Amino acid sequence: MQRPYANISEVFAHLARARGRLSFAQAATSFDVWHAELRERLIDLLRLPVLPTEPPPVEVITSEDCGAYIREKIVMRAVDDLGVPAYLLRPARGGGSRPAVLAIHGHGPGKSIPVDLPPPDYDTAGITEGQRDYAIQAVNQGMIALAPDLRGFGELMLDDEASRQHGNSCTQLACRAMQAGRNLLGMRIADLIQFVDWLEARDDVDPKRICATGNSGGGTATLFLAAVESRIAVAVPGCYFCTFQDSTLAIHHCPCNYVPDLSTYAEMYDVAGLIAPRPLLVVAGQDDDIFPIQGVRRAFEELKEIYAAAHAERNIELYVGKGGHRYFSERVWPFIGEKLADIE
Repeated sequence: MQRPYANISEVFAHLARARGRLSFAQAATSFDVWHAELRERLIDLLRLPVLPTEPPPVEVITSEDCGAYIREKIVMRAVDDLGVPAYLLRPARGGGSRPAVLAIHGHGPGKSIPVDLPPPDYDTAGITEGQRDYAIQAVNQGMIALAPDLRGFGELMLDDEASRQHGNSCTQLACRAMQAGRNLLGMRIADLIQFVDWLEARDDVDPKRICATGNSGGGTATLFLAAVESRIAVAVPGCYFCTFQDSTLAIHHCPCNYVPDLSTYAEMYDVAGLIAPRPLLVVAGQDDDIFPIQGVRRAFEELKEIYAAAHAERNIELYVGKGGHRYFSERVWPFIGEKLADIE
């Protein structure tokens, strides 16, 4: 007879070790069948709404010449009629269609961080030293960059919480969404999909070369977006990819990271496997204390098996930066450039 668990932590540790019923490691079907089944299940678990086939309405609020690029503030009308603000950065010179990058912020003030427009008294050194201005990095590479607010951040905080300095509304929105039969991460992904619709329809965007990157919570959104949206040509999640067992099921994390019932079906490497055979660069910090590197490496070994089954071993890569929970751009833009060059 098994001894009783010593504490509640042991109960959840046991739950975290269980293999999901749609884990690729125990799939008895082909890659394509597994891929289709898990993707359909993930869309259901995220509670993604049926989205319009037409690009969403977008209004340009401001436009500013920043020298090397034009910065526009826009507002997209989402499927539930919420106005979702974003910054669009486009090179000031040159024409034709270009690759586009969704530059997705993590926890903090929101869309202002990837475009290096922090609020007053914000630690600006943290942006440059942590290389979190990746929308500017993208436009400096000659790409179009789109940096939206995720729900719960920036201009999309609850009114009664908006006064909290550099705070967020993740906890309240996650709970309210759950009770309403929705999922906060799924609502964010739905917004990002609509932004992809809009980018794809622009004359100055190459629809075959739309990418996504982000750090921390932006890495979360990048990975889940690319898992369900095949138009993301290259995905680069930073400081998120790990195992659920070693990260969100073992260490305190924001409620916006959780998808009800997901672990009964899949581990994080299974979700990431839905990106296969498309290119995926996993960026991690050697000293990241909330997405531990041992879990990252363990998950990456599992992910390589999935990419091998998709005959796409060349399209998966792990880059480990010398530091903690931050963005590491050294390999990001070379990887994206190499992989976009392969697209016909």
